[in-house]
Amino acid sequence: MLASRPRLLVLSHVVPVPRTTGQQQRVFYTLKAARDTFHVTFATSADDGDPASIREAMLPLCDDVLVLPSQRAPGTINKLWHFAKLWHFAASSIYAVGTGLKRSNYFIGQMQFPPARVATLVDGRSFDCVLFEYWHAVASTRVFRRRQIPCVLDMHDILWQAYRRQLDAQPAVPGPWKRRALDRYKDAEEQAWRDFDALIAINREEERYVRSILPHGAPIFHAAMGTDLDAWPYSWRPARPDRMAYYGSFASRHNQESALMCARQIMPEIWRKYPDTELWLVGSHPPEFFRRLAAEDRRIRVTGYLENVQDILSTMRLVLCPWSGTYGFRSRIVEVMALGIPTVASPDAVWGMELVDGEGLLLGERPEDLSRQALRLLDDRSFAGQQSRLARRQVEQRFSIDRTYGQFMHELAQWLSTRQAIAS
Repeated sequence: MLASRPRLLVLSHVVPVPRTTGQQQRVFYTLKAARDTFHVTFATSADDGDPASIREAMLPLCDDVLVLPSQRAPGTINKLWHFAKLWHFAASSIYAVGTGLKRSNYFIGQMQFPPARVATLVDGRSFDCVLFEYWHAVASTRVFRRRQIPCVLDMHDILWQAYRRQLDAQPAVPGPWKRRALDRYKDAEEQAWRDFDALIAINREEERYVRSILPHGAPIFHAAMGTDLDAWPYSWRPARPDRMAYYGSFASRHNQESALMCARQIMPEIWRKYPDTELWLVGSHPPEFFRRLAAEDRRIRVTGYLENVQDILSTMRLVLCPWSGTYGFRSRIVEVMALGIPTVASPDAVWGMELVDGEGLLLGERPEDLSRQALRLLDDRSFAGQQSRLARRQVEQRFSIDRTYGQFMHELAQWLSTRQAIAS
């Protein structure tokens, strides 16, 4: 039988502090929820940081922290280390061409967490389960399989679908090459799923897709990206003149394109009726052309990174999200709806999230449809207030930490207990 607190090893290249990305948020809340049920050991690599600092930052979230040492030898001369990084960059490029995978597969699977390095983590230690963040280190599952330790994969999303979007954004690359690259990556990812004992899907549609790929009966958990409702309290207080926002990290080209759609295709219809309405582009790493856009039209505001983004978001009459592409999970939508901000989005933006249209969320396929939905909220303040309250209620019902990560951890513990009982 399992101990009262089964021992969970979380293997992750994502160090979840300071929680500025969706990746970090997911790993952070996974660890936070796991500690109620499991003895949690977090394992990562120091290749991108100082081991002591990583350990100090992570100990409040875990029972133990294991940091694989940096592959930079002590005392290495900076110039030599710089040369080594260039060599690895070249090696990762050759690896990508030869395998059809991405350079990130090389850095995570071949450098940070190859089987030989990961084996040092289990030497003399006992675990009841290993949770892999992303599939890149799939080769290391054999280290645990030899010890009969089940391996669970948190997919985060179906990465080949995101890769397709990246390839589509490269018009100079020939179409046949892009199709071949995507097919090879898709095949490798879906084959990797079979090397895990169980998978975690981030939304319901991805769960259905994975079930269609894997053998019947393969354990597949669903764990949506929940949020801390205390950190995102109901606080809608729209400013005047009215403000509308696009919210996301603008390091992503996809977010940049979505924000530009707001400015160029959605807002003109709004401005014809409400010319003083402001469009706020809220998020870190805004490109310089956003600044130029704001200089040309003073109704467009660019915030850059904000320490307490909730304070600005709460002043928005509504948030726009004209996302395209059915993959992953738009955690930013959950955050703004938790604040009580009515949200106008494309169906792609909430694909598989089980959000209900008309309950704090208004959907539109085309830019003109999104403009029309936004105008409904601007025209009718009573309707907007009702949608604000419904937005908060939807998040409370579906996306609290307890209803997402907490529920998953309970299901994982039950699965491990049943698996152990059958084996004995």
